[in-house]
Amino acid sequence: MSFAKILSVNLKHNFLIHFMLAVVIAVLTPVVFSISSLDARASAQPIEMLLPFIGTILLTPIFLPEQNQEIRDVIRSKKTDYLIVCFIRIIYSVAAVMLITGIFILIMKYSECEVTYRHFIGSFASSLFLGTIGFSVAGLSGSVSAGYMASMVYYAANIGLKDKLGVCYLFSMYANGEFSNKYLLILLSVIIISIVFYLLKKFDK
Repeated sequence: MSFAKILSVNLKHNFLIHFMLAVVIAVLTPVVFSISSLDARASAQPIEMLLPFIGTILLTPIFLPEQNQEIRDVIRSKKTDYLIVCFIRIIYSVAAVMLITGIFILIMKYSECEVTYRHFIGSFASSLFLGTIGFSVAGLSGSVSAGYMASMVYYAANIGLKDKLGVCYLFSMYANGEFSNKYLLILLSVIIISIVFYLLKKFDK
């Protein structure tokens, strides 16, 4: 199966509904938090405390189709390794997180908020890491529901433990004006995703 065919089928059948849900989260964010005329620190609140759920919505269900054994058997019968298909899914899902985040930051900029590239990177990093938590648990447990639950538990832990989570704290820009951990969150996400694919490849039968 060609890359174009894999992309077309997965975008149509596995991605569109999740993308629409992620857009809904972005649309609802200004309803929960003001995004008008905010200073730099206040601007971090909506993009760190609500927008990261788009990462959970888009990354957690990467392995969802394969939870159906019949679909999994069909995919395994194809020449293309199903993990390659899953990797393609995660690439366009991460791109979608970047797209939605970027558009949201531009809207905030248009609304006279003091947002910069740091807000984009910071929001993307938090979204990516929260989504990676759900992705990794879903992939290793074989349960997307467990992935969603793990993501929600980690989000709650950030509220309860706050900066005790160190570099893995999702709300650092809003809570204490810190940006330095955001690149580490992206790096950790890449490492975790790589480990999950490695383990699935190594122990898949």
